[in-house]
Amino acid sequence: MKNKLLVSTALGAVMLSGAVNAETKITGQLDINYSAQSSSTAASSTNGWGRESQINVSNSGDLSNGMTYAAGFSFEFDGTGNSSDIADENLYIDFTSGNTTVGVSQDHGLNTDSSAVPRVSINAGSLSTFSGLTYAQGSPIGNGSQHVKEAMGVTLAQKLDIGSVQFRYVPELTQDGGVNDAIAKGSEGSAYDINFQGNAGVEGLSVNLAYAKAEKANGSTHTSSRDSKGVQYGVGYNFGQIAVGAQISDRELGNSATGERKTTEFGATFAASDALSLGIAVASTDVNGAAKDEDIVQATIGYNLGAVAIHLNYADYQNVGGASGTDNEVGSVRLSTKF
Repeated sequence: MKNKLLVSTALGAVMLSGAVNAETKITGQLDINYSAQSSSTAASSTNGWGRESQINVSNSGDLSNGMTYAAGFSFEFDGTGNSSDIADENLYIDFTSGNTTVGVSQDHGLNTDSSAVPRVSINAGSLSTFSGLTYAQGSPIGNGSQHVKEAMGVTLAQKLDIGSVQFRYVPELTQDGGVNDAIAKGSEGSAYDINFQGNAGVEGLSVNLAYAKAEKANGSTHTSSRDSKGVQYGVGYNFGQIAVGAQISDRELGNSATGERKTTEFGATFAASDALSLGIAVASTDVNGAAKDEDIVQATIGYNLGAVAIHLNYADYQNVGGASGTDNEVGSVRLSTKF
C-alpha cells in the first residue's frame, strides 16, 4: 500500500499545463483460472491454466474554462499476450459540463457488451475456449464478434434522472488508433451505437437498451454482404438477497446475406451470506438456417475472502453453433483480486 501511494503521488504531480486540481489514480485487477473442458465431437478433454492482468491509469480534474475532464488508458495482458493488444482497452479523454460529456475514446463508456442479467462471475462466452460458439453477451455486430466500442471514435453522453444515454460514432469499425500519428485506412465502413442504462426511476430496477449499426463496405471482413445491425433490450431487478434478469440480443451479421442470431438469456443470483453467492444463467441462441438452437446452462458459486474472490463455474453447451449433437462442458476455478 505504501509503495502504491508513493507511485500515485509521483504520477499525480505530472499534469498538463492549464489543468488544476488534477488527481491521478492507478488501479488494477488480476484473474487466474484453471479450467477443464470436454467435447462430444472430439471425444477428448483438455485442461490448463489461464490468466488476465490489467493496470488502469486515470486522471481527472478541472479545466481553465470551467469544464471538468477525465482521461485514462489501460494495459491488459491476456495469457501470454500479444504486444499489439496490450493497450487496446479503456483509452479516453472526456470533457464534461454539468450532466453532458463529450469525448474521444476506444473501449470506454456504455456499450453493447453489457447485460441486465445478474452474474456472480464471468459469462458463458468468456468461460469457453472452443470455437464455433454463437452465444455472445450483448450485441457484437459485423461478423458476430465485433463491438463498435472496439474502434476509436467520438462519444456524446447525457446523464438523466432515470439513467444515462450515450451515442458513439466510429469512422471505421476496426480502426483502433494503433498507428500513432500516421494515417491508416482499412476496408471497413463506419459504425455507431446508442446505449441506455439506468433504473428508469425505480429503485432496484436495471434497464439495458442498445442499438448498433455498421455500414456495408467492399472488401470488408465484417460487412461485405450488407449493413450489420444489433439490438438488445434487457431488464433486471434486485430484491436484496435475490436478483433476477432477462435480456434479448438480436443480430444481423454483415458478412452474410442471411446470417442472423437471436439470443435469449435469463439469470438469477442469490446472496446466501456476506461472503457466499450463487448464480445460474440459461441462454438459447436461434441461429438462422441451423438445425438446432444453441443452448447453454451455467452455474456459479462465488466466495468472497475480502481481498480475493473465488469463483467455481460450470457450463454445459448443447448444439454449439446450431449443429445437432455438438456438445461441450467446461468447469473452472477462478481467483480474482482488485487493487
